[in-house]
Amino acid sequence: MNHSPKTVVPVLCYHSVGDERRDNTLRWSVSRGDFDEQMALVRERGRTPMTVSGYAAVLRGLAPLPPRPVLITFDDGFPDLAETALPVLRRHQLTATAYVIAARVGVVPSPDPSLDWDQLRELHSHGVEIGSHSRSHRALDCLRQTELHQEAAGSRQVLEDGMGTSVRSFAYPYGYHSRAVRTAVRAAGYSSACGVKNALSHPNDDVFAIARVLIERDTGVAGIGALLDGTGWPLAWGGERLRTRGWRAYRRARHLVVHRARPWPSQPTS
Repeated sequence: MNHSPKTVVPVLCYHSVGDERRDNTLRWSVSRGDFDEQMALVRERGRTPMTVSGYAAVLRGLAPLPPRPVLITFDDGFPDLAETALPVLRRHQLTATAYVIAARVGVVPSPDPSLDWDQLRELHSHGVEIGSHSRSHRALDCLRQTELHQEAAGSRQVLEDGMGTSVRSFAYPYGYHSRAVRTAVRAAGYSSACGVKNALSHPNDDVFAIARVLIERDTGVAGIGALLDGTGWPLAWGGERLRTRGWRAYRRARHLVVHRARPWPSQPTS
């Protein structure tokens, strides 16, 4: 399916840039050479890079949509974002938005490493927007209200205190969200949030469920080219699909069973 490049906004979602396994797989680790080629293509196609907060202003009707926009986002906050991806982005004069897991910043890796505070500040100084990917990367749509508050508001507070700057955007772990989750994110003071959907965003997209496409190791330059051309991917839809609701119901039931089966000492303390 083809869409006019003028009416679609590709929002690319990367995780790691390098050859390290993340979560015991290379699926979400794009090699440095491939990432360089992909960013070169974005620049060659004359795309206008935007941060998520910049795009959110467009979705809210507060700013015009620039010509041929593109958003480059990163989830989880691995160190190679600063060490490997940032030099590539700077060379191609591109900006990005990095969503980091607040409780992992500067912590000894277990099992995967995370950016430290100096790296976060370096990214921000070079125009990379820093957003929250929650406090501890849990499936938010299975949590109680108090836990949701910790994951949304608590993570924002940690990041703002550590960086000395405002944090305005949020990305749902695993892309999972619900009405209660979105309400908690709004209440925490965020002005935008990203989901996944593996679909192309557009000017009528939901500012609290911005559609992104997951970039995998085998996406390649051809895959990025198709995204930039608006081919092969659906336009983001409004609301939730029935299968999404069914999958949430299954996960909630499983979460409840596991939670009840735990011995008392391992129960959450808050």
